[in-house]
Amino acid sequence: MGRTHRMETTFPRIADPLGYVPKEDILYAVKAIVVTQRENGRRDDRKFSRMKYLLSSWGIEKFRSVVEQYYGKKFEPFRELPEWQFKSYLGWHEQGDGGLFCGLHVDSGRLGGKMKKTLREVIEKYNLNVRITPNQNIILCDIRSAWKRPITTVLAQGGLLQPRYVDPLNITAMACPAFPLCPLAITEAERGIPDILKRVRAVFEKVGLKYNESVVVRITGCPNGCARPYMAELGLVGDGPNSYQIWLGGTPNQTSLARTFMNKVKVQDLEKILEPLFYHWKRKRQSKESFGEFTTRMGFEKLQELVDKWEGPIQSASRHNLKLFADKETYEAVDELAKLQSKSAHQLAIEVIRNFVASQQMEK
Repeated sequence: MGRTHRMETTFPRIADPLGYVPKEDILYAVKAIVVTQRENGRRDDRKFSRMKYLLSSWGIEKFRSVVEQYYGKKFEPFRELPEWQFKSYLGWHEQGDGGLFCGLHVDSGRLGGKMKKTLREVIEKYNLNVRITPNQNIILCDIRSAWKRPITTVLAQGGLLQPRYVDPLNITAMACPAFPLCPLAITEAERGIPDILKRVRAVFEKVGLKYNESVVVRITGCPNGCARPYMAELGLVGDGPNSYQIWLGGTPNQTSLARTFMNKVKVQDLEKILEPLFYHWKRKRQSKESFGEFTTRMGFEKLQELVDKWEGPIQSASRHNLKLFADKETYEAVDELAKLQSKSAHQLAIEVIRNFVASQQMEK
C-alpha cells in the first residue's frame, strides 16, 4: 500500500496470480519468492525496495520464470477462487463445533475505560479464546449456548454494542493511529475519524441517503497506507496539516484500487466535496451500484465538474422539518445546540432519538 505523495514512481499495488502449489510445497515456494526478491529487488533506495516494484518492472511472467528456477519446478496453473466477500463477523454466529462466537465492533481498534474492563471480566470469567480481525474488531470464541444471554447483557452494559446499534458507516471504516503515536503522521486519523464519520452521516441525511446505506471510508495520517485507504470507496490520506488527499473508486469488498481525486483538501472543507458526490450518487446511480463503482463509471473529470458547480441540493418542502413536530421554544433550543455541532436541528434530533432507543434496548 505504501507510496509517497506526488512521486508517481511510487504507488499502491494489488497482487497478481502467480500459480498453484500443493500445501506440502508451500514453504519451498515462499522461500523461492523471497530469494527472488532478495537477489533482484532494489536495495539502494528504501522507497523502491518493495517486491511490488520488482513485479511492476519485470511483469508477472518473468517473475514466475525466475521463481520457478529457485523452486525447482513449474507452478501449476492458477486455480480460480470464489469472488471475495467482505464479512464483518460481528454479532452472534454458530462456530461449527456446537459452540458460538460473538464479534464485537471496536472503533479504530481502541479499547479503554469501562469497555475494556467489561471485556476483560467476560473473557476471564468464561475463559474465552479471542481473535482480532483485520478490521480492528474483536471476536470472542468458544462460547456455550447457555452463556449467550448473560454475556450479551454484560457486554451491552459495558458499551460493546450489537451490530444493529452500530452506524453502518462505522462497520467498515478504519483509521491508522497517526498522531500522537506515529512519527510519520502529518495529520490526524484515529483521533479524527469519529467526527469525520458523523459528518459523512450528516451529509448522507442532507442529500437523502438512507441510514442503512454506507461507503467504505479509510483514513491515514500519511501516504504509507496502513489503514488501506487505496482500496476504499472514499480514502482520505494525510497530505499536510489538517488536509487530506481524497481517493475514490474502491469497491465494497475491497478488492480493487482507488485513484487520486483531489489533493490538499482541508478537513473543514470536506462537505464541499462530499455533498455533490453523494447527492449525484443518490440520483444517478444504476441498480445496486456502490459509491465506488459510481465514481469509476462517471469518471473523475465529470465528478470534478459536479463539485466545481455545486450550489447545494435542491430544497423542497421537507417532510423532516422539525418545526412541524415541535413547539417553537423546543425547536429553537435544539436548533441552537445543533449549530454548535455543525448539524441541522433535524439531524441532531434523529441522533438523540437513536441514542435513546439504543440505550433502552441495552437495558432490556
